[in-house]
Amino acid sequence: MGVALPVTAETNHGGQIWGGIQVTAPLSDDVFITSEIQPRWSTKNAATAPITVIPPIISWRKSESLILSAGYLYAFIDGARLPQDLHENRFLQQASYRIGAIGRVGVRAQTRFEQRQRSTGKDWNLRVAQQLLLATPLTKKESGGPVGVVSVELYWNLTDADWGARKGYDDLWTFAGVRTPISEAAALELGYLNQRQRAVNGRANMNHAAVIGISFQLSTKIVPPKVVPTTGPGLQPLPDRERVR
Repeated sequence: MGVALPVTAETNHGGQIWGGIQVTAPLSDDVFITSEIQPRWSTKNAATAPITVIPPIISWRKSESLILSAGYLYAFIDGARLPQDLHENRFLQQASYRIGAIGRVGVRAQTRFEQRQRSTGKDWNLRVAQQLLLATPLTKKESGGPVGVVSVELYWNLTDADWGARKGYDDLWTFAGVRTPISEAAALELGYLNQRQRAVNGRANMNHAAVIGISFQLSTKIVPPKVVPTTGPGLQPLPDRERVR
């Protein structure tokens, strides 16, 4: 996946550490809720959200190849050249689905629609995010062991907004890391994330982030990360379901 970016834009590089604590709980065998908090630590010149709170997102697993989700996200945003006390409200709807496999490499994707509003304006912005993810076991075990993950996610604005959003390219996230279970109910994810934001007034922000995430599930019946390309537990197979990469 590639996006044409202005080669003449000056780029501001910022260093970050992104944390994440996620909890998933069942409502039934195929309906579950997920809540997450994402603290971030940054160098002074990085533009980011120091804290992102995701209240329960509800998901329905139609099959092991498709999960549909909807929810709300709140982010407090800070960084160089940004207004004070900037925060964002965001509603989202997403589909996470399996494309196929190449040998032991699973190919998955996620399409998300977002409705965003920031405290510096009144308009709501419509944005779509498309992610492609490759995952493969790093040992001979097909499940329950460490998994290597590489993903790319493109953010594209569908509308303008009075607080600064502009139609077209907005963000490109590229991630490489390892996800491994640390118990039957918890998993750890470590990796590197490169975030390339659109240029504003001839200057673009590029964030380089170390990612450290831990997630818990309140029931071993839940296996959303089999399809959903986010940090999470549930790498163990269900005996009555097809094996999923």
